[in-house]
Amino acid sequence: MIPANKIYDILVKVCGASENMRDNFIYHTQQEGTWGSSEYRFQGKLGFGGKFWIRREGWDVNCYSEDETPERLAIIKSANEKLRLLRDAA
Repeated sequence: MIPANKIYDILVKVCGASENMRDNFIYHTQQEGTWGSSEYRFQGKLGFGGKFWIRREGWDVNCYSEDETPERLAIIKSANEKLRLLRDAA
C-alpha cells in the first residue's frame, strides 16, 4: 500500500501543499491499492503545475518547465530525495 499520509507530509512540509487537500490525496492514492491516474496536482510552492507522480521507477514531484526557478528547482530536488528515501524504506 502507498504510504499516502507520509507522502503528503513531504508535499506539505517541503512543497507547501495545502493541508486542506490531504483527504483528497489519500482518497485518490488508495483506490483499491492502485492509482486511478499517475499524477496528482497539489500546486503549493511549485505553482499551478506542481504535481506528484507515481511511476514504476519511483515517486517524484515537478512543475511546468516554464515555471522553473532556482528556488523551485531546489524544492523539487529536496522533495524528490525525501520521496526516494521514503519509497526505499517502504
